[in-house]
Amino acid sequence: MSMYSEIKSQQKGPDKSGYVVAYIYRRISIYFSMLFITLGFSPNFITLLSMLSDFFVIYLMYSQHWIWAGILVNMGLVLDASDGEVARYLISKGKKEKGKRFGGYLDMVIGTIGFTLLIFFAGYFMNELWAGFFAMFGLFMIIVAAVTAKADFPDKLEIAKKFQTGLLGKMKGKLGFACGEQRILISLAVLFQSALLLWVFAGLAAAFFTLKIWVYRNQ
Repeated sequence: MSMYSEIKSQQKGPDKSGYVVAYIYRRISIYFSMLFITLGFSPNFITLLSMLSDFFVIYLMYSQHWIWAGILVNMGLVLDASDGEVARYLISKGKKEKGKRFGGYLDMVIGTIGFTLLIFFAGYFMNELWAGFFAMFGLFMIIVAAVTAKADFPDKLEIAKKFQTGLLGKMKGKLGFACGEQRILISLAVLFQSALLLWVFAGLAAAFFTLKIWVYRNQ
């Protein structure tokens, strides 16, 4: 089996990643994963690259290269998908120990730092400080709700799936305002220097935060 086929077979589907990540970002990340494996990059190093990518976007906004910044907003998530793919490939080859949780922890911490700062500075460099702040705070609320739910409700995935099935019927994947949708919206906000889209992001984040609280209300 080729490296491409092996990585492809181990990729997370829409039931775990969501439709946007599974069908858009992972179709790009697989080629980066093959390159990183060939170069011998560790998954944790790729995770670090994802944060540096977000910092580079901040620099591009600062230097008024908005088109490149808008495009490269998506690179952080491509790299975020790639680190997991590389980790699973190395585990399957016996080159990495299975079961260690540090990688996932580092992924969450670094991803949170890079993306939240990127959102804030998007508003700041547009001279729309409050739009950037509330969009950043919206993302922060979603992250807090997700992390807290993971700690307090070990079966949170089943709870969410049951709610989605009751609302929309049986679907292969999961819907929501997850990292894929978030990156695309911020990418468009940066590309078009649109404070309105930052406010839309903040509103959607608040709505999904409220929805999460409502879903868990009887648990």
